[in-house]
Amino acid sequence: MQKYKHNTKSNYNSKIQIWTYHRYNYGRYIKLICLIIVLFILIHIIQTGLFLMKHFTEDENRSNMIKLDMHIWQSLINEQSKRKIPRYIHQIWISSKTNKEIYENFRIAANACIELHSNYNYTLWTHKKILDWLKIHYTWFLPIYENYQHDMQRIDAMKYLLLFHFGGIYIDLDVKCNVQDIITSMLPLDKQDYEPDIIFHMGTEGISANTDIIAAKKFHPFFKLAISQLKTANRWFYLYHLTIILSAGPTFLYGIYKQFPLKDIFYYVPNNVLYGKLIEGVGGGTWYGKDSVILFHFMENKIWSSFVIFFIIIIFFIVYKILKKKQYG
Repeated sequence: MQKYKHNTKSNYNSKIQIWTYHRYNYGRYIKLICLIIVLFILIHIIQTGLFLMKHFTEDENRSNMIKLDMHIWQSLINEQSKRKIPRYIHQIWISSKTNKEIYENFRIAANACIELHSNYNYTLWTHKKILDWLKIHYTWFLPIYENYQHDMQRIDAMKYLLLFHFGGIYIDLDVKCNVQDIITSMLPLDKQDYEPDIIFHMGTEGISANTDIIAAKKFHPFFKLAISQLKTANRWFYLYHLTIILSAGPTFLYGIYKQFPLKDIFYYVPNNVLYGKLIEGVGGGTWYGKDSVILFHFMENKIWSSFVIFFIIIIFFIVYKILKKKQYG
């Protein structure tokens, strides 16, 4: 009987040791997996940070190349191309979703622009038309175009390529024209004879440049620079909205503007002159996601955004303390 009790106790102790051993190893595996995940996230954040730092700063070597490109461009184009932006309206319709109401509103706005600009060339670029055109003129750009995850990224990227190739003015489909000769109407009298190379209007200063309406001269180095950086900018920026604006959208373009050393080639139309007078919106933001609304509220409310940032820092600090205590406890 005593021997039986001794064996039972030994078996129990062995089981405890095995259970402790497995639990210890299991804990080590979990910690290792967590460490790998944290390292992966950290590397991705660092890479993203380095990309953004490079994208929004002017580099001397790059600036010199741009100045050389500008010199070559000015020597190759004719006098008419130097003086005037081509009278050509570009609009783009790419959508994987079928929404007849949205399309009808866009069609009405587009027709208003067409009717007021009978002396302008006009093209509505659809997905099929873009693919056919790229296969003839820019086959190397096809993988960039097709690798985008979202339609809005394709639209933004094509704005820059079309303005580079043809020049003219790009107008979003949710923009309705109110005046004839929109390019001339956007400019003050002293700039109408010899037009600026590029016309656009700023979004949130220091964050973005609006891309809903942009005018440019043909083969301009500014859009050459933008196109050359689209491939490296096509990455995930943690949220849908941030991915759209940073990979090819308004914030991406603002980074190109920050890199461009010759700021005098731009003209910025004041928003109070543009909206309600020259153009009006007919329901924009169709690409916005759920995170867009949260981001807008976050940016508008400084007290709330400061509280959220402070709360996140506190959470990280608490988690760090708990992990440190477990490690040495």
